[in-house]
Amino acid sequence: MSHIALEEWKNYARDEMKDNKRTEYEEHLYGCDQCMSLYMEAIESVQDELPSIEGPSLYTDEVMERIPFKPDSVKKPVKKLWYEEKVFHYVLATAMTLILMATGIFGELMKVTTEFERGQQSASFTENILNKTTALLDEVEKIEEQEAE
Repeated sequence: MSHIALEEWKNYARDEMKDNKRTEYEEHLYGCDQCMSLYMEAIESVQDELPSIEGPSLYTDEVMERIPFKPDSVKKPVKKLWYEEKVFHYVLATAMTLILMATGIFGELMKVTTEFERGQQSASFTENILNKTTALLDEVEKIEEQEAE
């Protein structure tokens, strides 16, 4: 593998070469550590010749001037009202729970659920309909038998 000279790397850093040559040098940098150190040395030596970036650019100043800024548009933090605080909600939830426990609402709810569960276990809706239909047919048969006599 042939290495590239320091002067060539300086030309590369100054952007004084053709695009196809630049691509070749860039590909070479990926695989050669010795040329990478030469490239870093070339950048340090031509650093004074490169354009410097100091302070904000004119473009940034122009953009900032075009942005409409109104001091009224800046929102000040608004203090929450007492009923919007989390602590108020926790205290309210605790008070409601204690009131419901004292009045026995939770006990009544438990009775309703256990009665519902017992009712579900005894007979289903379709079973009830089937039983009523059978009873109705039995009554119709009895009436027909009585009329036949």
